[in-house]
Amino acid sequence: MATPSEPANSEQRGDNSVAPLPPVAETPAPLETPAPMLDVHAPHAGIHTWSEFLIHITTIVIGLLIAVGLEQTVEYFHHRNQVAEIRESLSLERRFNINRFAVIRDEFHRFVPKLENNLAVFQYLRSHPNAPTADWPGKLDWLSMNVSFLDTAWITAQQSTTLQYMPRAEVKRDAELYRRLHDASATIDDAQGALNQARRFAIQDPDPSHLSIAQLERQIDLTMDVLLQYAMVARAQNNLAARFSDFGPSLGRDDAYGILHATTDPGDQKAISALLERIERMEPSD
Repeated sequence: MATPSEPANSEQRGDNSVAPLPPVAETPAPLETPAPMLDVHAPHAGIHTWSEFLIHITTIVIGLLIAVGLEQTVEYFHHRNQVAEIRESLSLERRFNINRFAVIRDEFHRFVPKLENNLAVFQYLRSHPNAPTADWPGKLDWLSMNVSFLDTAWITAQQSTTLQYMPRAEVKRDAELYRRLHDASATIDDAQGALNQARRFAIQDPDPSHLSIAQLERQIDLTMDVLLQYAMVARAQNNLAARFSDFGPSLGRDDAYGILHATTDPGDQKAISALLERIERMEPSD
């Protein structure tokens, strides 16, 4: 006898009996959360009169002026702090340079007499070839100290935009100071270069009595070149101190003229001073 067909939701048992499958539970559909409703505000009332329009515009203008004023105030105090920092660094560097200025002056007074003695030794040996050391007017001494001026703070100030917020006369004065300091440093470097040339003979033989007459003539010229450069150092210091009194006391004309054995007519010096004053009066003032 044919077996009737089983329903699809049944499974076959081991004893060939058919058991119904458990019912499939239906998952309830998730409840939809309603979207929040927009909180719409009614627009502000329109401007209907000229009085309201003017009040509205005035409010905007005042707000803008307040914002701009606050921004400019912040910038003002920022620039003022920058100027104060630049002035402090320049003042500190200036004090260092004043100290170096004094060291250069003292070194000049110590070393120039030694150079003059070296010149006398070469001149003596030219007149007395191969003279023993005991007969020399002194011994050679080339030891010197080379000091230059500092300018780091000024270079830093120039590379920034802070100088434009400082008084023009103050910036011009600082620029002149550092120009004169640079000139003074250049004369010191020139003097050191001339000194190195004058003493190079000792590399081969440190005893100047072994030099020929022609070599002694050469040494005399080189030593005079060194002395001339030190006269330029004295002149540069004198010119600097004449413009900036805190760099004093300084080397003066007497120090330079003492090396050159030069004399000046008081009338000529007075005329030159008058010309310098005339030039300064013609320069634009700040």
